[in-house]
Amino acid sequence: MIIKLTEAPEILVIKSDLSELKKTEDFLLSFFRKNNLSDEHFNRVFLCLSEAVVNSIQHGNGNDSNKQVSIQADCKKEFITIKISDEGDGFDYNNIENPTLKQNIKKESGRGIHIIKSLSNELEFKNRGNCVQFKIACK
Repeated sequence: MIIKLTEAPEILVIKSDLSELKKTEDFLLSFFRKNNLSDEHFNRVFLCLSEAVVNSIQHGNGNDSNKQVSIQADCKKEFITIKISDEGDGFDYNNIENPTLKQNIKKESGRGIHIIKSLSNELEFKNRGNCVQFKIACK
């Protein structure tokens, strides 16, 4: 479901199921069109968004399809701001292992936050870690 609020961020709420990722892509495509954003920024924003949503579904909500993930998208001035929230207990975002270190390089998980941090202009964790917000320059 897409909720359009006047002069406010657009919101998409999905259930915690990886099959819902297609909805996030459609939501972002629609957001880009409505805000006349250049396609050159889409892949970078979508990669960050999908990494955050997958983290929320798998780690935050524990793949519990009864729980939801909320995505907020806003475009002010020259930045796209995306905020992803889940219903999980959160995590200690001050204690994130660096996936580029030798001891972590072969681990199969732990790269999503690193990818978002590398591709965005700003990354912020809110609440108790069950909400992540990133900004990417779009103009």
